[in-house]
Amino acid sequence: FEKVTVNSMRVKWMAELSLEPQSKVSVATTLSLAQSKAPQIHRTLELVTGPDGVIHGVADFHFLLPGQEYIFCLYLEGSKDPLLRRSASTGRCGMNLPFHLTMMIPAEMWMTYVGVEHELGDWLGSCPEDMVWAVKPSFELLRNLWRNACFTLPSTRSPVTQCPNPISRYCLDLTQSQPWLRSKKVRRHKGDFRITVNADYRQTFKHCEKIHLENHRSTWITPDLVSSLDRCRKEDSDLKVYSIELWEKSSGKLAAAIMGLSMGDVFHDYTMATMMRDDRSPGAILTKVVGHLLTEAGYTLWYWGYKNPYMAECDGQYGGLLMNNAKEFWPRWRTAMEMAKSCPEKSPDLAKRVQTGLDLSLLA
Repeated sequence: FEKVTVNSMRVKWMAELSLEPQSKVSVATTLSLAQSKAPQIHRTLELVTGPDGVIHGVADFHFLLPGQEYIFCLYLEGSKDPLLRRSASTGRCGMNLPFHLTMMIPAEMWMTYVGVEHELGDWLGSCPEDMVWAVKPSFELLRNLWRNACFTLPSTRSPVTQCPNPISRYCLDLTQSQPWLRSKKVRRHKGDFRITVNADYRQTFKHCEKIHLENHRSTWITPDLVSSLDRCRKEDSDLKVYSIELWEKSSGKLAAAIMGLSMGDVFHDYTMATMMRDDRSPGAILTKVVGHLLTEAGYTLWYWGYKNPYMAECDGQYGGLLMNNAKEFWPRWRTAMEMAKSCPEKSPDLAKRVQTGLDLSLLA
């Protein structure tokens, strides 16, 4: 066992077979609780033997129970006798956490814990629940969570930060030629507004916080979160961070805002707020205009989060769809991560599309 945490194991294995070099072989790896006879996890691999008849590999297992003994077995496909059998026990709590806190957390909750001891990646897509969580995450862990499609919802009343990781993610497919600017509200009232990107990131976030408190009497928008996201924005790396502001031209007042981030050609907004409520529906106008600008900039997917009832209006002509986290969303996100890392010049950037601002009356 190369690495063991409270809820994960990495097994680096090797087996010598009586086969010719370059022989194709099917093997199965299993991981089961020592107290259970049935395998909890079963995987099949197609491998090729090396020059000396050796096969080797690495097996990662996540979302395990804490403080439990697990047995890893390697089989030739179809055989009942394992080539390799090893056992190890998961830890009882996360690394470097206050003892009094670890004693307060129910054992089953540790299955979805994420800490500095974890190497984040595709495995997050296979989470059995809609949330993972962390304890007072550092900036580095926050940024790593955002890079891996998990936003963070801190609380001033708890050290636990919840991180949405929906089994079904609601997205808009931006490759469908949506009629963004043909909306009646946009056509009728676009001349009243202008749009900016990152005009004043922190102040715009504060406006969103105010709306949260007015509407819900609570908020996950904390000073530390705003500071960390703004630090990411200023670093302008593979993870791009935005505030998108809709201004009423006649008064100069902020009418609505969308806060978001992007990885490669996938855009993810994490909150939206309407400050000016009237029959023009500034929030709806901003959504439609942002959809148009994202498409023009080259984004191919817009991730909204959990599906709420009001989103149903986007299911048809606006490309709304539910994506399975492991099978559909994560492959798209992985491609976006690769684009942002290896071809940053090809990654869309909404700030470059809008630059110093845009009068909506100029949109065709």
